[in-house]
Amino acid sequence: PQENDGPRILGVVLGTTVFAVITMVARLWVRVKLIRNVGWDDYSMACATILCIVGAGIVIPEVHYGAGRHIDQISPEDFKLGFKLNFITQPIYLIAICVVKMSVGFFLLRIAIIPFYRHTIQGIMGFMAFYTTGCFFTIMFQCTNIAVQWDQSAKGTCWTKKTIQALGYTNVSCNIVTDLLLAIIPMLWQVQLNRRQKSSVICILGLGVFATAAALVKISFLPNYGITGDWLWDSRNITIWTALETCVGIIAGNLPCLKPLFRTVLGSTYGRGSKGRTGATGNTPRYLSRAYGVGTNAHAAKAKGFSSLTSNK
Repeated sequence: PQENDGPRILGVVLGTTVFAVITMVARLWVRVKLIRNVGWDDYSMACATILCIVGAGIVIPEVHYGAGRHIDQISPEDFKLGFKLNFITQPIYLIAICVVKMSVGFFLLRIAIIPFYRHTIQGIMGFMAFYTTGCFFTIMFQCTNIAVQWDQSAKGTCWTKKTIQALGYTNVSCNIVTDLLLAIIPMLWQVQLNRRQKSSVICILGLGVFATAAALVKISFLPNYGITGDWLWDSRNITIWTALETCVGIIAGNLPCLKPLFRTVLGSTYGRGSKGRTGATGNTPRYLSRAYGVGTNAHAAKAKGFSSLTSNK
């Protein structure tokens, strides 16, 4: 029987993209309607979501032209078109992953007070921009003639598969390290969390860990990528896990911004506790209260570079 992973590719890519879009729309609604304070973290996450939509839109015809099938099941012309579309998605998702992390960095900068943590976050963001730029040019200039990637009749030379795999390992490793650093930094802020807040943070960090796990899984598929020349079959799992990594990162980055929405929609479950537990004058940590729009002006005045999220006028 002919193997066809095309439906699985479409199911995962489209499903996670739709969920990411839903959380993004909810986040913008909270920022615009409830808190009325939109920042760089919101803009950058919206850009990442748009890139994911574009990427998913390209994956659809890519599957039509052979993604997820063996080369002997695809006509030469379809293979050429399918692999060209596959190539186009690579820089799109590369940039999207970087922009997701930049959004998380901007979010942390909105709530970080201690200069050491702010400088650390800024350093991570600068590093992400630097290595993503390098990876982008690596993708675009790995061959003397870019058309060699999908057109066997084109003339040109490319880097060896081992070199490309090594660069792939480096890129994924950098993504994992920056994921872990961005997850660890908020944990270093010594704050007291009540049970509800702990549950929310654990859920958010769990999704962030899943995004990191997706990157780890993606590494396991790199050794077999392209070794047989069956590119559209070999790349199927990389396509799936790249979309998962990006979309779950968007979802994890959006969830911390939705607490006002949960409080509004779900009532007592997320926000009708006493002020002693959840109010701005109680035990709510400064970074949580300001991020969700219930912090004090004194706290907001200490933030550098980004407006607080306390405005609800």
